[in-house]
Amino acid sequence: MKTEDMILRILDDIQEAVILINSKEEIIFLNNSASNILNLPKEKALYKKVTDTITDTRLHIVLKTGIPELDRIQNLGKKIIVTSRFPIKDENDEIIGAAAIFRDITSIQKLAEEVTNLRDLESLLRAVIDSTYDAISVADEEGRIVMVNKAYTKVTGLSPKEVIGKLATYDIAEGQESMHMRCAREKQPILNVKTKLATNKKEVLINVNPIFVKGEFKGSVGVIHDISEIERLIRELEATKRLLKKDEAKYTFDDITTESEIMKNVVFQSKKAANTNVNLLLNGEPGVGKEILSQAIHNYSSKRNNPFISINLLLYDEKKQLEMFFDAEDNLIERTDSGTLFIDNAHLMSADVQNLMYDLLNEGFVYYNKRKITLNARLIFATPENLKELMSIGKFSRKLYYKISVVSIDVPPLRERKEDIPAMSKQILHILNQKHEKVVYDISEDAINILVNYDWPGNIRELENVLDRALMNMSHSETIITSMHLPDLSKEINEGEELKGTLKEMLDEYEKRIIIETLKVCQGNKTAAAKRLGLTVRNLYYKLEKLGLK
Repeated sequence: MKTEDMILRILDDIQEAVILINSKEEIIFLNNSASNILNLPKEKALYKKVTDTITDTRLHIVLKTGIPELDRIQNLGKKIIVTSRFPIKDENDEIIGAAAIFRDITSIQKLAEEVTNLRDLESLLRAVIDSTYDAISVADEEGRIVMVNKAYTKVTGLSPKEVIGKLATYDIAEGQESMHMRCAREKQPILNVKTKLATNKKEVLINVNPIFVKGEFKGSVGVIHDISEIERLIRELEATKRLLKKDEAKYTFDDITTESEIMKNVVFQSKKAANTNVNLLLNGEPGVGKEILSQAIHNYSSKRNNPFISINLLLYDEKKQLEMFFDAEDNLIERTDSGTLFIDNAHLMSADVQNLMYDLLNEGFVYYNKRKITLNARLIFATPENLKELMSIGKFSRKLYYKISVVSIDVPPLRERKEDIPAMSKQILHILNQKHEKVVYDISEDAINILVNYDWPGNIRELENVLDRALMNMSHSETIITSMHLPDLSKEINEGEELKGTLKEMLDEYEKRIIIETLKVCQGNKTAAAKRLGLTVRNLYYKLEKLGLK
């Protein structure tokens, strides 16, 4: 037998799959293993172009570039292979062909069995498991760690020297027993265990599978997937969604506390309005729950299965408002489709947006930058300001005001519905328990009395803040909020620095401080501030301009 024939015979019989192509990208050799793995008869492959015969091949690329590709993992339908591709050169260092050597690694359990039983494949397995970003550890039947990959150290912070040869009794999962030891005891797969690592507090997903050889338990293989970055991105996404106010509607009328008659009337009006197709205007101070009410209206209406999108105009300048409502490729009007668009702080709409919004409501469509934008959604506007007064001083479009105020609902401040505070506080407490991972089940009578007797300039939002701070003041053993846990709600007068200058300068400075403090208490609501100061809204705007306040 010739040497060449002997080599080809050996290549044909080995377990690794081998493919050779010539300079014309034609397959000139395909061994039995390659034929079996690819499910490709030799007679259909030989002397055919590799790109026409084998899906997702890269041999022709290696042939052209001359750059080897070593230990690459590739999907072949239901099979996964690890493959190495390299160019073949002649004595003049010219590329005359390319070769691929690959192996079926579909089952990681099979690889773990080969680690335990087929030491001659250890180098290949090492290349495979070291190429993954997931941490992999293999334990024998006695629970001793026999192998970890490079990613294991990166994910867990434990080096091979610290773990190999030792029993897997250490606790890498915070607050849980070793998954390898549990697998050895139960002889069953342990899947999708989400936990934190005790070593570095990383959030991970753990899967451990038992290894059986001829029905006999030989150990286990564990895969630790680092999801800390994914979890961080999810948290950032949720934070961004909350910032942009684009969450889907999750609140219903059942989530609104209605012990007081004034709030029962608001819910009654809202339910009636929900069953119509008219646009709505919600009036109310900051923090009274206008968005929650708008979500309840959406979920009570026939649009409940369509999108609910919310935008707070406090976050956007005039140019951005135009872009988001009308100009963006994915603008809010079209994205809301047949759902509900909630526009908070509607008094901050720019003049251009107000004019376009009027045309949109009046005609049902508007042209902007040569694009026709059609309104299919219901619009719910909300504002803490008195739009009628702003309209009278030229700060809000008169025609738009009358268009959006056909159905207008006044949401009362918390100080006008104090009967709701006890039940509302317990409702908020239930949500905060989940946030702080505590079990605080009640609020004492003296604490309730303090909450009821306070005026709540920040409304429900301030109540949530106060109860949040109360829970942070409690130990894990305490289960009832008392007056001792509540922050001091008494009002403090900040006299500030000594005033200097002429009488007019001191009076102007003192007036400026009073206006600033009143606006702070009213959370920027100029209508409420004007009412507290005994001014008209027009006079307040005049003083703001005169004193250089924005």
